[in-house]
Amino acid sequence: MEEGSYRPRFSRSLLAPRHWPTWLGLGLYRLLSLLPRRARAALGRRIGDLIRLANDRRRRIVRVNLELCFPELDPERRERMARDYFRSLALSSLDYGALWWGREERLDGMVTVQGMEHLQLCREQGRPVILLTCHTVALDFGAAAITRRFATVGMIKPVRNPLIEWLMSRGRTRFHGRLFLRSAGLRPVVRALRRGEMFYYLPDEDLSHVKGGEWIFAPFFGVPTATITALGRLARLTGAAVVPCASWYLAESGGYRVILSPPLEDFPTGDTAADTARMNRELEGMIRQHPEQYMWSLRLFKTRPGGEPSPYS
Repeated sequence: MEEGSYRPRFSRSLLAPRHWPTWLGLGLYRLLSLLPRRARAALGRRIGDLIRLANDRRRRIVRVNLELCFPELDPERRERMARDYFRSLALSSLDYGALWWGREERLDGMVTVQGMEHLQLCREQGRPVILLTCHTVALDFGAAAITRRFATVGMIKPVRNPLIEWLMSRGRTRFHGRLFLRSAGLRPVVRALRRGEMFYYLPDEDLSHVKGGEWIFAPFFGVPTATITALGRLARLTGAAVVPCASWYLAESGGYRVILSPPLEDFPTGDTAADTARMNRELEGMIRQHPEQYMWSLRLFKTRPGGEPSPYS
């Protein structure tokens, strides 16, 4: 296995009694994924409302993020956006059974891809591709659609529950996908890009705490945000095209859509601050298409300039 590669294997320890509640929940998820679309939608909205009401900490994080990013909206409008976020999160989560266990034909019917010609052109030109994306509720469905068609790598930080970690990693590597540990750095990603694999890249987290990572404060929705600066360096080292890629849940059909935009022009410039600010503007433009589907429960602004206290304290 290549250095930095990550693919947890199933072991008998995952059948231990301490994991039985998780297995029970997973079995329920699999059954729910078989419900008719309208029934899943009604149930998902109810579950989303329950999550919002029961989780004070997450509700506060979402509220703070929306206040910082959308100060022009009145409080009532932001509360509706928060409600819709939790509902979208629950609705998409009910489809994870299809990601983990569904037949390929079912996944192909659930997820459509718009803008595939941009990737095809890059392939014809022999250019590596970095898919610049962000944490939407449909993130893993977009990854499944891309890895069904192209060899693609991504980065991962393991979660605490080993059973969930095994299942999520299995789902993300079912087709032509591979994972690297975030702690392995960018070297394996560079090698993969040079081999012709695509990189599904999510830089929209506060990763200032990651050892060895380079970051600066760059505007994101007008807020100075601790932002990693790797995108410009990766594109320069590999000659990769940076293709914006956004994944959305479609409430009217219960399906998903991946939207691929043309590669960024005049990128990278070699100016780290300018390239990082450009990246955040591209991400912000995606998010504004369907802001209720962005993962506002991430602590996006916990690192503050000048030692200011975290807004989540």
